[in-house]
Amino acid sequence: MSTPLHVLIVDDSEDDSLLLRRALKRGGYEVTSERVDTSEAMQAALAAWNWDVVLCDYAMPRFDPFAALDVLHKSGNDLPFIVVSGAMAEESAVAVMKAGAHDCIMKRNLARLVPAIQRELAEAETRRARKQAERRLEESFVALAETVSKATAARDPYTAAHERDVAQLAKLVGQRLGLDDERLMGLYIGGLLHDVGKVSVPESLLSRPGALTPEEWALIRTHTGRGSQILGEAELPWPVAEMALHHHERPDGSGYPDGLRGDELGLEVRIIAVCDVVSAMSAHRPYRPAKSMDVVTAELRNGRGTKYDEQVVDVMLEILAAGEFRPEQA
Repeated sequence: MSTPLHVLIVDDSEDDSLLLRRALKRGGYEVTSERVDTSEAMQAALAAWNWDVVLCDYAMPRFDPFAALDVLHKSGNDLPFIVVSGAMAEESAVAVMKAGAHDCIMKRNLARLVPAIQRELAEAETRRARKQAERRLEESFVALAETVSKATAARDPYTAAHERDVAQLAKLVGQRLGLDDERLMGLYIGGLLHDVGKVSVPESLLSRPGALTPEEWALIRTHTGRGSQILGEAELPWPVAEMALHHHERPDGSGYPDGLRGDELGLEVRIIAVCDVVSAMSAHRPYRPAKSMDVVTAELRNGRGTKYDEQVVDVMLEILAAGEFRPEQA
């Protein structure tokens, strides 16, 4: 019984396309295929159908495998991409493999095609299973972080949504800075957990309406080190412990606990630091009402390059001007 196979053929020759389909049929596949030979046609085909494999000619006058690989990668599809060519130099084969092709097969040796497809389909399924497992693990991390964040916030009703606001803001900033999905996830987790060290601070200090003494402020400031200790022991795959420890540091060295400056602070830390200030100023506190957005933006502009990272401030001002931040806790 034939095995169904959906094949996207990138080739400018219908005769060569027919040759490939025949080879696949002899190999036991029931082939559904479409032939394309331009970037636009390939984009449309990838959007219209769930393909199993892409077979691409090497020598085409208007569209080469490097351009086809670029289209495939931008589409977000993780498909086996096999170059099938009548003639190709060794250095060309190496170059196209480095660009992302999974195999190169000469048309005079099409007996290799079916085994190559079988191998690549099996490896693609393994990659999909691994990504699903990683996605489930990330979802578990998020659920755990949200639970811990809620438990921390429950001790301080005035900042109950602060962690979620910081997490959402940090993700917005990261997106505008072009960070990849992995770093965006880390920013979101870091935002949720940046104040986890406050579990070690007495509730009476967190919610007191009056002024605190220097000794009490010193005790509250210990939350950064405690948070770093808690998260460092968890060994999460993002710099969340660093975010907890240094989100009160400042580029000019005026922050705490270590007085770090400029490039001594990682990008994630610099992002969380600005998001923390925006969220805190936008929220009601026992000792003051929430600040207006005009006051918040003035603080960012005045502290740009000294108290706050310049690049992060510029992005944050764009977000605030566009109305993309709606404080949950305001």
